[in-house]
Amino acid sequence: MAWMLFQDAIDYGKVKVHGEPYLWFGLQPKDVAMTPDGEIYFHESEFREDFSKEKPRPKNWFMHEMVHVWQHQLNYPVAIRGLVRLGLDYKYVLLPKKKLSDYNMEAQGDLLADYHTLKYLKKPNAMRQPEYQNSIGLYEEVLHDFLKDRKSKANLPGRNSEHEPLFDIP
Repeated sequence: MAWMLFQDAIDYGKVKVHGEPYLWFGLQPKDVAMTPDGEIYFHESEFREDFSKEKPRPKNWFMHEMVHVWQHQLNYPVAIRGLVRLGLDYKYVLLPKKKLSDYNMEAQGDLLADYHTLKYLKKPNAMRQPEYQNSIGLYEEVLHDFLKDRKSKANLPGRNSEHEPLFDIP
């Protein structure tokens, strides 16, 4: 399932999906998955042995987490950014001339997961932002560089500027 989006940009042999929270003592809510180190941690109630056999919404969630695996494997500091940038906006706005690197790490997660859900699953009602269900061309414009070279670090957050700020400025 992830191959459709990432192809060989991820070393799938290194990916582990855990059915236990990353945070101990109940600090990780049941509806929150975490992928700080290239491995995915779902609460045991949300864990599935094979997300590819699930309905579209859990697949979308899994693909969002796989974006963090991809970021981590390209040496993006997912864990540090997650700690330093608490409250990152997951919402994205698709605009012509924008690139994937213009979006923060969480927005990239939703954007790529929604693209996968629309393009490959053909289930727009499972998208996190279904207002873009008729915008496959705009997704592909924004994702042009990513689709051309999925292994390029230039696709990571903030790579379209000199550096990524620690805090988003509205």
